[in-house]
Amino acid sequence: MLLDTSLPQLDHVFEYRIPEALKGEVRVGSKVSVPLRSGARFSDAYVTAISEKPEFTGDLQFIENVISPVTLLKPDTLQLARKIADRQAGSAMDVLRLIIPARYVRAEKAFLAEPFKPNDFSGDIPSKPEEFNPLHIPFGSRFALKVPPRLEVSSGLTSSNWVKLFVALAAEQLAKGFSTVIAVPDFRDIEKLEQACVVAGLEKHFIRVDAKLSGQQRYVNYLRSLTQEPLIILGNRSATLAPAHNLGLLVVWDDGDHNFEEPLGPYAHARDVSLVRQSLSGCSLLFASHTRSLETQRLVKLGFFTEAPVDEVAQPEIVLTDANLEEGTSPSRIPGAAWLGAKKALERGPVLVQVASPGFSPALVCSACKERATCASCHGPLHLAHRNSSPSCRWCGNLNAAWTCDGCAGTQLRPIAAGTERTSDEIGRAFPGVKVIVADGQHIITSVPEQPAIIVATPGAEPLAEGGYAAILLLDGERLRGREAFRVDEDVLRNWSNTIALAKSDATVFINGAGQVLGQTLLESAQVRWAAHELADRMELHLPPAVRVVSVSGSVEMVRTTCDEIPPLAGHRVLGPVSQVDGSSRALIFFEYKDGEKLATNLRAAVISSATRSKKPSYSDRAARVLRLRVRFDDPDIDSL
Repeated sequence: MLLDTSLPQLDHVFEYRIPEALKGEVRVGSKVSVPLRSGARFSDAYVTAISEKPEFTGDLQFIENVISPVTLLKPDTLQLARKIADRQAGSAMDVLRLIIPARYVRAEKAFLAEPFKPNDFSGDIPSKPEEFNPLHIPFGSRFALKVPPRLEVSSGLTSSNWVKLFVALAAEQLAKGFSTVIAVPDFRDIEKLEQACVVAGLEKHFIRVDAKLSGQQRYVNYLRSLTQEPLIILGNRSATLAPAHNLGLLVVWDDGDHNFEEPLGPYAHARDVSLVRQSLSGCSLLFASHTRSLETQRLVKLGFFTEAPVDEVAQPEIVLTDANLEEGTSPSRIPGAAWLGAKKALERGPVLVQVASPGFSPALVCSACKERATCASCHGPLHLAHRNSSPSCRWCGNLNAAWTCDGCAGTQLRPIAAGTERTSDEIGRAFPGVKVIVADGQHIITSVPEQPAIIVATPGAEPLAEGGYAAILLLDGERLRGREAFRVDEDVLRNWSNTIALAKSDATVFINGAGQVLGQTLLESAQVRWAAHELADRMELHLPPAVRVVSVSGSVEMVRTTCDEIPPLAGHRVLGPVSQVDGSSRALIFFEYKDGEKLATNLRAAVISSATRSKKPSYSDRAARVLRLRVRFDDPDIDSL
């Protein structure tokens, strides 16, 4: 029995007796209710095994009742959860909470009332885009695919070439009786795949497992994934964990996207989950993207992944608008060449303008002394969400209508950067009569028609244009590359490559502030070469992903003691502990991949020790009160140390 609890010291198997009245109902994988200690409190639990003879020699308590008649936990799902938890020094139950959705009794009864009839696939397999004809994925293989940017337009439907490829590969698996899991970073990508599946006649053969669905629909889809029916499972990072009958192929699109980082314990990245699952199930694994992540490039360098063959396609023309500036001059935010290119392109369709930030102005300064305007409460940066709005803090959200400069006592503010709204105002004045559309976190737009219009969008919020964009203007390159982040160049290159893929093949893409290295990479479509060079630099400096990293957070004494008690590891480094804003301390431990299991075991023991060393909490206490020591393997936030 595995208890549904967040207490790390209870992350092991317990034994309970099955009462006579429940012997026909309790099965391996059943969700049951069991008493704790004296029986005054109860906990949900999952049955992991049934034996005729107990290992515990004392008196065993009885299972209270069976919560669901459905076997909710499959043995391979439990094995995957245990493997991931051990790798991340976490609890298996924390992983299972990410897999098994909340139960809906009415939906469960309706699902069980209908007799199970698997939908056998008998349709035609959609053809792959021509550039992927050389690609063949044998069972058990691992491929890294660099996808050339190209849009597919057929039957009035515009989609990316990788969407059509994934649907074709999934249909091939269905024809063989295998399931396919396709994990993408964003709900827009899920909707693209869903639409493509419907067009291909696969509407009865796929399910979604993302947060956009209602809780009831997620539970019904989970129940369907437990059946003996091959399916196409579409979703975000949680899809890599979803049960799948006879899994044949697991596909991850753009694994470098930060949406694949799991914010909940044990913080396993979808890429790592996919690698673990492939090792357990033996299925095929495909990592595809326009820009190769450094982690995937490392796997290719080691020979663990194979470079997927692909044919070249015609790509949009790239123009670096700051490449020919004279020394000592600075580029304008929207150069003249970009203005002229946008004006000409409007005759052929919509034009995309990408800017760094939403709102009217993401940064404000004092009009008198030019000092950066900060919040009176938390000293965070002030911004203007709209032209006539009061300045507000980007950190705490407080309004600063009566703002006063700390340096000169001035009260007038001046914007020094333009967001989507201010940029749309400027473009609207420059192109009178042309429709201007804003797409950002506050204005979610997934598609635009093939009509002259200018779309101003933030990174990641760009809508898909029917037929593709006639021109794309990528602005604020210096602001994007100037962020203090460990992976800033990788993120900018990935974002720009994804945006360029939204253009027509004969379009022109203007990039302002790309810099020499990233600019040349985009001109030559050499993202894989850039990743190889960047990985070589990381290996020389012993930085992730050439090595792994784990963050240890807690009180300074506890963090220091934990780091001092690490077993001897060749070449490991400890940075910190360093005080954090919340009063805790944090240290980073860099180590070799081969030492991951040993270190995870050691740190897991430290977490359990810290939880049991304090006063025993009641069962209803939140886990956050117990986990005084926090451990996060492969922590993406190593910039704050």
